[in-house]
Amino acid sequence: MKKLLSLFFIFSQALAADQGSEPSLEDLLDTALINPPSNVDVSTASKFAQRIKNAPSAVRVLSRDDIQLLGYRTLGEILRSMPGLFTSYDGQNTFLGARGVAIPGDYNTRVLILIDGIRLNNNVFDSVFAGSEFPLDVDLIDRVEYVPGPGSAIYGNNAFLGVVNVLTRGAASLRGAEAALEYGSFNTSKLRASMANRLENGVEYLISASQFYRGGPARPVYMDYSTPAPELQGNPAIDSDLSQHLFGKLSVAGLQLTGGFSNRERTNPVLFGTDQDSLLMIKNGKALNKNQYSFLGITYDFDLFNNWAMQARLNYHQEEYKGSYPFYYDTETMFVNKENAIGRWWDGELHAIYSQFSGHKILLGAEGRLNTEQFWHSYIDGFQTFPPNKQLSSHYAIFAQDEFNFSKGMTLIAGGRYDHTQYGNHFNPRLGLIWNPQDQTNFKLLYGSAFRNPNFFEQTQNAVSQFKNASAEKITTLELVAEHYFTPRTKINSSVYHYEMDDLIGQAYIDNRLVYLNLEKVVSTGFETELEQRFDYDIQAKLAYSLQKTSTLNDLELFNSPRHMFNFKFVMPFFDPKWRIASELRYISSREIMFGMLEPQWLADMKLTGELNKNCSLSLSVHNLGDVQYRDASRSLNFDTFSVKQDGRDIRLNVNFRY
Repeated sequence: MKKLLSLFFIFSQALAADQGSEPSLEDLLDTALINPPSNVDVSTASKFAQRIKNAPSAVRVLSRDDIQLLGYRTLGEILRSMPGLFTSYDGQNTFLGARGVAIPGDYNTRVLILIDGIRLNNNVFDSVFAGSEFPLDVDLIDRVEYVPGPGSAIYGNNAFLGVVNVLTRGAASLRGAEAALEYGSFNTSKLRASMANRLENGVEYLISASQFYRGGPARPVYMDYSTPAPELQGNPAIDSDLSQHLFGKLSVAGLQLTGGFSNRERTNPVLFGTDQDSLLMIKNGKALNKNQYSFLGITYDFDLFNNWAMQARLNYHQEEYKGSYPFYYDTETMFVNKENAIGRWWDGELHAIYSQFSGHKILLGAEGRLNTEQFWHSYIDGFQTFPPNKQLSSHYAIFAQDEFNFSKGMTLIAGGRYDHTQYGNHFNPRLGLIWNPQDQTNFKLLYGSAFRNPNFFEQTQNAVSQFKNASAEKITTLELVAEHYFTPRTKINSSVYHYEMDDLIGQAYIDNRLVYLNLEKVVSTGFETELEQRFDYDIQAKLAYSLQKTSTLNDLELFNSPRHMFNFKFVMPFFDPKWRIASELRYISSREIMFGMLEPQWLADMKLTGELNKNCSLSLSVHNLGDVQYRDASRSLNFDTFSVKQDGRDIRLNVNFRY
């Protein structure tokens, strides 16, 4: 990596000699940043547009330009580039960890994920996965806003460790038509066709369809050992991944209709098991997960009495998951364990913003959700087992927030939300004091709380085992955020936080049955910082570091919780201003798992992007540049005896056509 950085430096000096004159300050301010400046508006932290320096959180933003330049292929890759976030891949799904919390058995339930403000977390597992299983093609992302810390004062359930809002492209970004082709390592291919426009009558539309296929590396199983089975002899496991996406938007005069459909079929070569005598074996083509998700939402923005800025939302979602897992007893007789989950639900929201009181900006809102179907069934094919679990449920909430500028450069933010749910009622406050002593500097002192209810799946597991339900999780936090611009080209932002978490829900096995229990109190204390520098001639660099300790009161650190994380990004022209090269170096420290440790990881990626002409661009990306052999923790507690081998070097070529 030192050699690569030296090479970048040589290239940049050569380019500087060729370009001659230094760009103006206006040119620099127009240059896209890896992170935006403090005068950029964000909307996720408070449900209305506000300057990033005035948002009650250490908001992180990554734009489409940065996503394309750095070669991010999934939402998980985007998020793991942000301070405090990391991912784990178990051969099936991508799991997100935040500020040291990534408990085995958590299906991404503690981070709320939105598309254009539409809540995605489903009503069976409360999950949204961040890899190829995410229901939106990354090429349609305009930017990603991440709001770390508790968000239940505005968003309610699942906004426990943060909120991620994926904002999609519109006609201004994708005017006309695009077609993209991609091919790469592990027999990977991708096709995408997109079209968008704004008509003379004000109607704006976007529609896109894509398909991703990955044949996978040639290996029999991921795991460290295997017990041979007849169907596996001379028949390596399949590691294929097929994802299909359809997305569309239609808007006119404050009214927007948004819809999406995704289908994923994933074969699973991972060998799971609790002991040597009873293993879940994988047969070619038999172990298959299928997941389909679709949603349709309507949003209407309007003014009421010329004083209230109103927004109304209504969304419908449905999702179905089917899993097929062959297993062997004494390596002779094959059985097939099947899983089926179905979720259908409506959610709606009405909120209003009032700004007529001097110095105040008031948010008032109500939200509700109706779960019309919650279904879970796990059974052995051909055997009479437990009947399926079914449920109908609903909840509602009201929330309010006031942003009060009580003095020059001083803002007080106070708000809260009351949630009425079948698992109990919850009130979560938010308090923030923001001080901007000068345009280049701001400080934020933030306090908040959040909750997470046990989801339907966790409750069904306890019901089958005749074990009492777990209680809702609770978190209270205190955070200090500081940001300073040394020059228009150089900025630093840092935060120090302290989290106290009660009744976190984790997996356990009692009498060989899976149950979900409340854990003892967990405390997380950490520090995050980012330093960003823009040089002449469109050269940019960003350095980020996270330090965190997440442990119980007995000083036992959580599983899969890294102490240190480091990220370095470097972007520069490649001889010609139309061509740019970007690299990213990531480090994550060792992590304890159930029996053993995951070794520290140093990983590097690189991408070259350029324009062949005004209608055609080309990119070449290399992930895991050093072909490092590394492993991640598996997803469930009883499987954490093993680690899951990750892919080696992955090279992809992408061609994008615009019309």
